[in-house]
Amino acid sequence: MYGLNAVALVFFGCINVLAYQLCKRPEAQRRRVVLVLCAVLLGGNLLRYGVVYPFMQCVVKLPVEFSTVACFAVPAILLTSREKLHSWAAYSGLMAGFFYYMAMIVAGGAIYGADAPLDVYISMFCHGTIYFCGFVTIGTELCSEAHAPKLALGVVLVGMRAALLRPFVAGSERLLIYILLDAAVVRQMLPQSTWAFALPVYCIVLAAFVLLTIRGFFHRNDTQYRRFPAVPAC
Repeated sequence: MYGLNAVALVFFGCINVLAYQLCKRPEAQRRRVVLVLCAVLLGGNLLRYGVVYPFMQCVVKLPVEFSTVACFAVPAILLTSREKLHSWAAYSGLMAGFFYYMAMIVAGGAIYGADAPLDVYISMFCHGTIYFCGFVTIGTELCSEAHAPKLALGVVLVGMRAALLRPFVAGSERLLIYILLDAAVVRQMLPQSTWAFALPVYCIVLAAFVLLTIRGFFHRNDTQYRRFPAVPAC
């Protein structure tokens, strides 16, 4: 699929511009846009995973990847107005969307070039939508750093859920979450004699990365929230 990297770059840029502009709109308008996007995203994913895959394609796909879980969790949280979970929705949406698009921009053709174009564009829409919602949330709501343990726990629970569902997931060795849980890079690059030392170090590095993203999330939230003064509701 030629030009996929460029398409992802343009699309990601447009998402950021549109989200930035929406943050400057009155609260009622922002809320309507976010709710419509969340309803479309959640309804579409329920249709795909509950009807299209099992009944039309005769396959059962379980949402185990962090980004796939986020595509269900983010719209569900924002639609139900569970404000105590808005920080998790914003964090997971931003992380899943950002890293997905970075992978697409850097190596989209190599990673997704063999996939059906429709599947690729649906995936771009899903990840773009949760990133968009996360961007708007941190631009218009100030998340408390007291929620940091909640974000870390959410990441751990996604990993535990994926581990429990692994026996039911076909081709799990190709999914990023299992590559990370298995420490596949360490096992492939280093001799087995070093694993007793390397694997604990790998776990520490992985945990430190998650904690750094959480710290970065709250710093970004504070910076971005100050950019947009409160706009009177319509």
